[in-house]
Amino acid sequence: MIYIQTKQSVFPKAFYIGDKAELRCSFKSQTKILEAAASAQNFTQDLDYSLYDIKDIALQKGQTGQPDQDYYNLVITFVPWKTGKIQLPDFEIEGFGTIHFEAVEVLSLVEQENITDLRSYSSPLLLPGTTYKIYGSLAAFVIFFILLIRLIIKWHSVVFWFNNTKLKRRYARSKKNTIKALKKLEQETSDSQISTQLQKIMREYLELRLNYPFTKKLTSEMSIAFDQATCGLADENRYAVFENIISIFVRTDYIRFSDSSDAKFEEGELSQILNNLIDDIEIIEDDKRSEEKGGRDA
Repeated sequence: MIYIQTKQSVFPKAFYIGDKAELRCSFKSQTKILEAAASAQNFTQDLDYSLYDIKDIALQKGQTGQPDQDYYNLVITFVPWKTGKIQLPDFEIEGFGTIHFEAVEVLSLVEQENITDLRSYSSPLLLPGTTYKIYGSLAAFVIFFILLIRLIIKWHSVVFWFNNTKLKRRYARSKKNTIKALKKLEQETSDSQISTQLQKIMREYLELRLNYPFTKKLTSEMSIAFDQATCGLADENRYAVFENIISIFVRTDYIRFSDSSDAKFEEGELSQILNNLIDDIEIIEDDKRSEEKGGRDA
């Protein structure tokens, strides 16, 4: 077996589960190679679609500046489904040689952001000399505000109670409608449509419940979004809930976007996913600190 000397690169250099990436291998040849000769059948071993999905394979001809040589780029567009190193099998170009790929690294959002425990409060950063000015100004107005606060405190308490009660009713209605919509998904027949609707239902629920734009976030951005939505104060139960929701989004992204024959729910898998999501919602709703935060946001 003749191996071709190549130069390998990946674009983008940093990518995550569900991101589209390109693996490029550049090489020179003194013989002409048909650009249409590249396909998935050229791999010397079967592809593992549980680790990645091959979207496109292209052999592109370039220029070397030398009349007796041609320059080629083998471009493989793929989407990874697991973190860590991914090794593609060798790629054989008939009548020319074989390309051996180096392993590529799929990054983990959790490891990149070092989200391993709860984040503590940090004091605000102030310019030197401004602390005394700030506290001096507050002290000058404190007597005036004491009288003003005593006049409005009762009114403020009533408004807070009303807004908090209204928000709790809105949360309860959202919870009821979300669970009802999730249960209806079992009546659908298309796994891809179920996956799309499942993510839409959960994103809308989370956006209302945590007051954060989850409907505008990609699955690869969900871990950071949860951390920002909870200000890094989520307890262990809620953190486990967020991880479970992210894993379900990754799974349904695979079913939605993969062309693989196994991109579908296994027997009993959908029911298990829906039951897990309903349990996750119950845990989120029982979190007292979340309710207090929601009351303040109101």
